[in-house]
Amino acid sequence: MINFIKETVTPGEWADLKTAVEAGEIKSRDLIHFNLKTGEEVAARATHDMNGNLFFVLEDCLEDEHAMNKRSTNKGGWAESDMRKHLNKTVFNLLPDELQALIKPTKVVQVLDGERVECEDKLFLLSRTQVFGKGNYSEYEPEDTQLDIFHTEKSRVKECADHGTWWWWLRSPYSQSSSYFCYVYSNGSAYNYDTAYNANGVAFGFSI
Repeated sequence: MINFIKETVTPGEWADLKTAVEAGEIKSRDLIHFNLKTGEEVAARATHDMNGNLFFVLEDCLEDEHAMNKRSTNKGGWAESDMRKHLNKTVFNLLPDELQALIKPTKVVQVLDGERVECEDKLFLLSRTQVFGKGNYSEYEPEDTQLDIFHTEKSRVKECADHGTWWWWLRSPYSQSSSYFCYVYSNGSAYNYDTAYNANGVAFGFSI
């Protein structure tokens, strides 16, 4: 079972969620609550980008932090990151089977060293542009626009298990170094980078 949260809490089957998405009834800031197969409780919030595309993004980080890569490198960007493999293999398999069946691949585009790199993923980290809007990274993330739930610092704050408010990874390689990826600071502000092998919060997105 899942719970939809709009103005009130109402129970719904997974099929109801798919029907609501297809009918355009899911609004930005709506929540769905569900349990991973480990028993961990998570919530995903609906959001739209400036092109009207619907996404769901974890309200808070997963209990377990994870590094972007095993080594201090951002070579290959998101497409070649260990985080991408971790989300789309290990974490995806922890989702309820019914939700796995509903999730559709999302195209992720990055420009790395002048080359356009595309991949498709069931689960993905957000880009700096999706969280903070158009800016210095827009040329590296040409398909992305800001999600409508992230217009204030407060709206970008996430918690991670017993840590309280915490840092959470973005999929964007730091443009001035080959060792770092961008992330969101614990107060919701833009913090440019951290070393790729450090473990930080994980708040993935998906599409239905």
